[in-house]
Amino acid sequence: MLNEQKIFNFKPIEVCYTYDGSFYGMLSCVFEAFEKKEMPIEITHKDFSMFSVRYIETDEAKAERILKAIPIKISRAALEYVKLIFLASIEHKEIALIHFLIDGFKHGKKFIQTIATGFTPPQKILVEGLKNNHIARLSKGVDLLTREVCRFIQFVRFSDVNGALVSIIEPENNVLPLIAEHFVERFPNEKILIYDKTHKMGLIYMDREVRIENIEEYEMPDLSQEEKDYQKLWKLFYNTIAIKERKNDRCRMNFMPKKYWKNMTEMME
Repeated sequence: MLNEQKIFNFKPIEVCYTYDGSFYGMLSCVFEAFEKKEMPIEITHKDFSMFSVRYIETDEAKAERILKAIPIKISRAALEYVKLIFLASIEHKEIALIHFLIDGFKHGKKFIQTIATGFTPPQKILVEGLKNNHIARLSKGVDLLTREVCRFIQFVRFSDVNGALVSIIEPENNVLPLIAEHFVERFPNEKILIYDKTHKMGLIYMDREVRIENIEEYEMPDLSQEEKDYQKLWKLFYNTIAIKERKNDRCRMNFMPKKYWKNMTEMME
């Protein structure tokens, strides 16, 4: 566990921590900050920084100490929240995470309250925590992540490619780990590839085994004539049930945001 002594006094330093971009790498940076009682000006896994750089090696033992401390000193809900923070696309989230944990350790087990509803129980941070701009930004980012997860559960469209279900998506957040269970349970006997073009990652399900791997590039191969015919039938069905006189694209975009249309079969030209 973390040392409890004076964990709330951090000295600002004009140093940028850099790490390998992994979850344990991020937590190793958090451990470094807590151990040295310092607040770096930036934490990034990108190659460029305007500040003096200190590379933080990924240390699984140190990361595990953070992971063990969070549910004990705050709550299990807080631990799940930290995992969502890693997946969310939030600017300077690593620095914000340090502020989150400082406040969490300070307020203890009531810092996060779980509201048990829906797909992933949303987490509610205490009002005191939301007065911190860093934590408010995390809360907004996690809300956007969970909303996008729900969107992709609805809007992923598959094509049959040589007997496998294949889809290309372009999410803002790293949603693959959070949508995997849904599609595996829905298609347990299928082979599945969902390629995240934004993050260059692929969700692969084959022989009842799930993997998420880095895939630098993937293009949808030429579809069979049978698959093309099925897609035409789906578009025909979609257009047939539509009521022309009640067409309202603005209303439709409230339920089916336009940024998803280019990867949805029924909306493709």
